[in-house]
Amino acid sequence: MTLWSKVAVALLMALVIGLISAFMYLVTTFLFHFSGGQSRMGPVVDYGFFAVIAFSLLTTAIVWRMRSLTAAAIWAAIGTLVAWVVAVFIEWRFSFVLGAG
Repeated sequence: MTLWSKVAVALLMALVIGLISAFMYLVTTFLFHFSGGQSRMGPVVDYGFFAVIAFSLLTTAIVWRMRSLTAAAIWAAIGTLVAWVVAVFIEWRFSFVLGAG
């Protein structure tokens, strides 16, 4: 595989992670920051977003080095979705700690 094809696949994986994360950031912002009127949830949502991005990129890089480019692409998509499920659950739990009824 040439250098340019590796760069193209890496950019596509970053795009997949970015699109999923951008959509879920908007969803979690609506659910936890705006809908309940909880301004205290803003940093929680932001930190969750950055944590998911970091986890997804780290997981993708590790799988790419250990396995293959195809496995890394699969783990980029699946790992990002699983990380967002976990992030939504954690943010939901934090919303009770920070004052949701």
